[in-house]
Amino acid sequence: MPRPSPYEITQLLRDWRGGSHQAQEELWPVIYRELKSLAKSVLHRPGPTALGATTLVHEAYLRLIGSESEVDWNDRGHFFAIAARAMRFVLVDEARRRLAKKRDGDARSTEIPENVADPAQTHRPEDVLAVHEALERLAKINPRHEKLVEARYFAGLSIDETAEALDVSRPTVIRDWRAVRTWLYGELQQQLHA
Repeated sequence: MPRPSPYEITQLLRDWRGGSHQAQEELWPVIYRELKSLAKSVLHRPGPTALGATTLVHEAYLRLIGSESEVDWNDRGHFFAIAARAMRFVLVDEARRRLAKKRDGDARSTEIPENVADPAQTHRPEDVLAVHEALERLAKINPRHEKLVEARYFAGLSIDETAEALDVSRPTVIRDWRAVRTWLYGELQQQLHA
């Protein structure tokens, strides 16, 4: 079966939102492949985690379908922005579980990398929670920047995918990413030394 175009995916999402089980069945393999690719990118960072890409995708999908009656998916990009948020909270919940078991994390600096899919970055629970807490503050200042970090850091979306998900231009994503990384770095350093 050929891969549906972004327009076809948008139409299937709208049909699914409208209650079509056939659209959901047609869409699931496509969404699954894309979410699995994103999850692999995110989880490629070294560091201990109990989650694999399959588990992350399934957990995020369960959250997505659990909220489908409340969500109005406009298009493919919007769906993946919502999927990024779901992945964020799956990873945050996992980090909390791991920290509850560990309770002796070290005090290392947390950085937001230029390329979040860079394998040199880690998924330490302390880092995930520190970024999450900073995003809670950022959401009050600039909600679009919060969504940008969700898309890039928690879902591993590329610049182009993030632009599509947030319905902004590529240059806007690049400019905002630079600004938000600087802000987050300051927030995380302040948190580290508090």
